[in-house]
Amino acid sequence: MSDPPPPLAPQTPAFDLPYLRALALQRQLTDDELTAATGIPTADWPTHLTPHTLSSAAMIALASILNTSPESLLRPAGTDPQRPDHTPHLAPQTAVLHAALIETGPIHPDDLAAALEWNPTDLTRAITSLKAQLHQTNSPQRLIHTPSTIHLAAAPGLLTPRQLRNLHQAGHGAAALSPAEATATAHLLQRTVLGLPVDIAAPRSRAWPTGACCSPPARHPPLTPTCCSPSA
Repeated sequence: MSDPPPPLAPQTPAFDLPYLRALALQRQLTDDELTAATGIPTADWPTHLTPHTLSSAAMIALASILNTSPESLLRPAGTDPQRPDHTPHLAPQTAVLHAALIETGPIHPDDLAAALEWNPTDLTRAITSLKAQLHQTNSPQRLIHTPSTIHLAAAPGLLTPRQLRNLHQAGHGAAALSPAEATATAHLLQRTVLGLPVDIAAPRSRAWPTGACCSPPARHPPLTPTCCSPSA
């Protein structure tokens, strides 16, 4: 009976370079930033970036700027580093920010960062990049960013004052309402049609100071002064 084969030596995990580079591309990190985090030039990563050559502090720093955990940067031993199921197909943060602003409209920067699950540094980087991109490509859009709001707007000079006025006048329909306003309006109309009591406060308007937004005030017949009526 032959002796059993000797146990295989455990293989050392390696950095998953395709995954790492995909994360760096998504976060729009430069080679200089990656080199500063690891202490190893990115051109030398295929041969020099290993768990033995990278200190624990450098691995934590690299994971931090990539917004992931240190262990996720390593591929399991004996697996192909070109795994398509592990390499993410991530859009650059500039594109993600652009899509988010198209989807939501004006929003507070803190709310936007929370919704995208970004930290303030990510948002600031993406804002700077998107502003430059829209300007350099002569896009019809401009990014407006203040401490209280961030949104997209049309580049100045594309629309005439008359066109802007017509668009603003045509935009005061149901499609121009915010989600909360649209929900409240639909609820109000439904209860009105069904003859149910309205349980939300109707907005007061200049046209109907009484608050009856669904019908004008009732007309009353003119009163005849009693002092001028003929005596019996």
